[in-house]
Amino acid sequence: MRTEGADFPIVDIDEVFHILIPSRFPTVDLYERIAGGRDELFSAIETMTNPRVREKERLTQGLAPVDQQKPRFANWNHAPFVYPNPEGTRFFGADRNVVELSRDLQTALAISVAKREAFLSRTAEPATFLEMRQVVRPVRGHYVDARGWGGIGDRERRVKLGRAADDGALGDIDGILFNPWERPSATAIVVFKPECLGKPDQAEHFKFLWNGRKISTLYSFRKGVEYSPDMLGSEGKILAA
Repeated sequence: MRTEGADFPIVDIDEVFHILIPSRFPTVDLYERIAGGRDELFSAIETMTNPRVREKERLTQGLAPVDQQKPRFANWNHAPFVYPNPEGTRFFGADRNVVELSRDLQTALAISVAKREAFLSRTAEPATFLEMRQVVRPVRGHYVDARGWGGIGDRERRVKLGRAADDGALGDIDGILFNPWERPSATAIVVFKPECLGKPDQAEHFKFLWNGRKISTLYSFRKGVEYSPDMLGSEGKILAA
């Protein structure tokens, strides 16, 4: 039987992509609430058992310090490939770590809102707010182009395509391009390895307002502008320049 996706084109990517991660604004030291001024001590203890740090030490053993500062070892690039996602990702189960990014900020926001709403609904969270940080980084490599594919809404077909792409059945590739259902007109990407990621940089901060049923409002700290999450999935651009 011919592998689904075998006829998909492979395209070269060298662009900047986006993601939203939980944050605080203004930024605070990680152990500020409990350390009583002894942040360095708390940080040293945490480092002893941190799986990301242990994996970085394993990978960088014998490398010069300058080599250890390569983008692939940056926390925001390295961590997604070390900490398993118990629910899996769009094309994979919990046994395969990848990172999913969006070609533009509006799409990244649409995906982030959908994920946060699903989580908060499960836990019946009362009205609250979340602070989220935009992280951008270059992405390079060869990617199978699954945009326009009719199987994106079928979990079983997605997992089969992911497995075929990861096993090399679709060629020598570094991930998958696809149209996310959160914003079907847009492009998102699944990256298989941290070597394909450039230096990550922090960009905008947002506040997600959860009213107990859904995220009702997005607020941009930098622009001082509110957005309706219901408009994020539209084909047009709603974010202020």
